[in-house]
Amino acid sequence: MSSARGPRRLTTEHEAEFLESRIKTLIELNLKTFWSIAIILLGFGLWDAYVDPAHWRAAFSIRIVAAVIVAVTGAFQNLPGKGHWLPLMAKVRLVTAVLASVLAAAALDRGYGFGVAGLAVIILTGPYAAIDSRDLLKTNLSALAALAVLLLFVELDRFDRIGTGAFALLAVAVSTLLGRVLEASHRRAFALDLELHRDARTDALTGLANRRGMQERGRVELKRAKRSGAPVSVLLGDLDHFKNINDRYGHEAGDDALVQTAGVLRGALRESDALGRWGGEEFIAVLPATGAAGALEVAERMRAGIANTLFEGLREGSTISIGVATASTVDDPSLAWDELLKEADQYLYRAKHDGRNRVVTSSPSGATPST
Repeated sequence: MSSARGPRRLTTEHEAEFLESRIKTLIELNLKTFWSIAIILLGFGLWDAYVDPAHWRAAFSIRIVAAVIVAVTGAFQNLPGKGHWLPLMAKVRLVTAVLASVLAAAALDRGYGFGVAGLAVIILTGPYAAIDSRDLLKTNLSALAALAVLLLFVELDRFDRIGTGAFALLAVAVSTLLGRVLEASHRRAFALDLELHRDARTDALTGLANRRGMQERGRVELKRAKRSGAPVSVLLGDLDHFKNINDRYGHEAGDDALVQTAGVLRGALRESDALGRWGGEEFIAVLPATGAAGALEVAERMRAGIANTLFEGLREGSTISIGVATASTVDDPSLAWDELLKEADQYLYRAKHDGRNRVVTSSPSGATPST
């Protein structure tokens, strides 16, 4: 997932999640920070008044116009439902501030070189408003292009034009380096969060989702089912006489049997189905868009797969008992999940009581169990 050099590489799915999280973070952190650019713009007006008392008002009027644009874009992004405009508004503010810095400094007869220093300060705010290094590059190129056009029309001598261009390029170079450092830091933090999230929801032995992970997945699938109207089935399985395996062959052999069981069960499911270790020798599967008949077929494949498996290190095989519950319609996802678990557990208990190595579910009429 990561590389020792540069930003961490993520899968396509996680890359989209990273960009979404960055946009969300920018919106949460930068809704009010637009005032900083307005303050920087107006603050340099004090320098204008010091170096050129005769012309500073003309320069300050340019700064005020730019500050108004900054304030308007900031107020717009703070309107209800407009927060997603922040990344674009941040770029508008940066380009506006760059152009205003040069125009205001060009309106002075003295102190241009120091007055245009605000240009570098503005450009260096870019990394804090960009989603990633690519976004920052686009922003900086937009600012440079606008600046290049502006320098063709303002009244500046050749030395000042070259100096302004060099100033801007140097600031962009520093901004790009800073942006890459920040992006690498963001990616490392995001990758670490993914890893922690995965570890907290993954069974260390089998690599399947653990109880917490399956709880979350089950509720997610039921929420989807509520929107789509599709059924959802839950399969709860328990290896038969597993304690005998541990007692006879040792816990290491028992762990190997659990790992092999996980592989067999996974092979009986579709890619869209979820499989987890519910605890001990219990396994659980969540089958979205699967009715009672389809769930019974899957459960029977799982049962037969375990019964026909030769477990490494065991002289005898193993079997599994499975209880199957189906929710045809979902009104309350949380309540439906608890009911499915309770029903599947009841059918699992009945499978154990009736002789093990069998699947028990409700009949189509819901009146009696069938195996």
